[in-house]
Amino acid sequence: MKYFVFKVIAEEAGYIEKLPNGSPTDWKFHEGISLAKDFPVGGEVSFSKNYPDNRNLYDFQPNIMSNLLVSGRARKIIESLGVTHAEWLPVAIKDHQGKVVGPDYAFLNLLGAEDAIDMERSEYEMDSLEKGQIGNIDALALDTSAIRPDAKMFRCTKERRLILIREDVHAAFEQAGLTGFKVYEAEGWDGLEL
Repeated sequence: MKYFVFKVIAEEAGYIEKLPNGSPTDWKFHEGISLAKDFPVGGEVSFSKNYPDNRNLYDFQPNIMSNLLVSGRARKIIESLGVTHAEWLPVAIKDHQGKVVGPDYAFLNLLGAEDAIDMERSEYEMDSLEKGQIGNIDALALDTSAIRPDAKMFRCTKERRLILIREDVHAAFEQAGLTGFKVYEAEGWDGLEL
């Protein structure tokens, strides 16, 4: 089974810079813990006024927090693939003038993590602030035997901000024509997003 590093990247996207008012602290969105009880009902996010010309909506919407902000269309596909450790935190996206342009979006909070990174074969530097977490990857090596067979889209235990998807998930995203993302073959990935 092949795995891919999943990154949200899109051209001239309406860029989101803030979580909805009343949201949990940003760092909690990268822990793989449930946030549903603390997430505001009827949450809204807005395109950044710092990028007034960027107005495009994508299935995976770029945001400064590096969270997975997902369209209703992408959510249906992810759910149909049986990604069961997913928590959905609904939001509406507003444009620069405050008009709702994306009524059916949600932050996808992937719960838990997989011991997918082969710490012996990978080349990396540990994070100086977040103990036990990788800060920089130069060459990623996977231990696929440590990944649960039903894990299709997941965080990595030693680098929780790193999202991997299985090749069948990637194929389904491509077939559906989902937008706003780029993938890199995980084995040997150099940490760059080119």
